[in-house]
Amino acid sequence: MVVFYAIYPASNWLASQQLLRHDFITPWDGLIPLVPEFIWVYFSFFIFILLPIWLVDAREVDALGKRQVTATVICGLVFALFPANLAFERVVPDVEPYRSIFTLMFAVDKPHNLLPSLHIVYTVATGLAMVRTQWARGRHGLCVFLLVWGLAICASTLLVHQHHILDVLTAMLLVALLQWLIKGPRPAGR
Repeated sequence: MVVFYAIYPASNWLASQQLLRHDFITPWDGLIPLVPEFIWVYFSFFIFILLPIWLVDAREVDALGKRQVTATVICGLVFALFPANLAFERVVPDVEPYRSIFTLMFAVDKPHNLLPSLHIVYTVATGLAMVRTQWARGRHGLCVFLLVWGLAICASTLLVHQHHILDVLTAMLLVALLQWLIKGPRPAGR
């Protein structure tokens, strides 16, 4: 989190100052509805990324941390060098508590740090680490729950209009690359 708070606000500010911004938008992005109720799933991310404290083996936590720090640095550079435009009009819902929540979120987070989505990177990397540990312990039901929750968080980034489809896809590709580059501990017996 220290690396995130050192890099993300700075890259967000740099991106907001640049006149040239890029459009990483697909024709399908316009078909995604705004579903304000998904803001709860979107914010459940902050609980999800704390779960490795209890659900991931200590050796795997080290690899997860390295992947997340590396991803934060890479994404921060991409955000600063290729600031993006959000395709969605930032609409504040009429109904409370969503009016207040979206107003605050829009005030804090400028819509330029989009591709790849750190929300997705952290969710997918964390989910993979938790499932790896819990599957080995035979907790398959917990793994399914974590998978569904992680997918819901990923969907929420689109449904609250904070990200586009390419933001999600590039984040997943980055996680796959980091999984390959930064290996976790080898299972016993190998």
